[in-house]
Amino acid sequence: MCLRRVTIHSENPNIKQLFPLVTESLSKAMSALSNGNSNYSASSLEIYAQDVFSRVAEIDNAFKNMRITIEYLRKTSYSDSSYNFSEHHSFHIENFLLRLTSVVDRSYLLAGSTMLMENEKIEKMGGNGKVSEELVHFSPPSDTILKTMEDTIDHLRIPRNKVAHQAGFSSKNLCVLQTIENAKSESISVKQITDIMSYDEIKEVVIDESIEQYEKILPVIDNLVKELIDSLSFKKHITSCCMRTP
Repeated sequence: MCLRRVTIHSENPNIKQLFPLVTESLSKAMSALSNGNSNYSASSLEIYAQDVFSRVAEIDNAFKNMRITIEYLRKTSYSDSSYNFSEHHSFHIENFLLRLTSVVDRSYLLAGSTMLMENEKIEKMGGNGKVSEELVHFSPPSDTILKTMEDTIDHLRIPRNKVAHQAGFSSKNLCVLQTIENAKSESISVKQITDIMSYDEIKEVVIDESIEQYEKILPVIDNLVKELIDSLSFKKHITSCCMRTP
């Protein structure tokens, strides 16, 4: 199978320029820890670099988890599990939806940290709006990119919110599979269904629907994250940090 090149956003040149500062900060932390100290001193510039790098690493981690999820959504069986196929498939879709929306939220956090906004302000409810209020003046293109991200996943907000706040993911075809899977224990006649389409054929339809809907959105959001990183003025803020008291 041909493997598609995976973008690692922490390797973006705009982020890689922060590596020496991040390394210096982490070295100080490890040195303090080895001496039995939990606290250590770092310059404003090092703290800034570590905050930004951490935000990007969180985004990379979310993408990695979504790609793993896509691999599981391709599976036609989970023979080593006591749970039914439909339960596994629903679980992985729920995971994908939550991870996808987290990329957008983490992108807002990245923008906020880039502008030196306080974590307490941007990490609480309504934080995205606070970031946007600042970003629209600081970098209008960056704000537009974040809005485009939101628009791109807008059609998935309703199922995502149901997963997060109400119930698990479901669809008509998954419900059909669940009916067939539960028939053995509940003595429900499903012959009328399987005479039209077999259980395995319905599984293939469910898998194809999931892959078609979710896999294609990954490169779109991935590219928007790259555009966001490229649009943010890290050098300007590095200069700003240098002008602050170390």
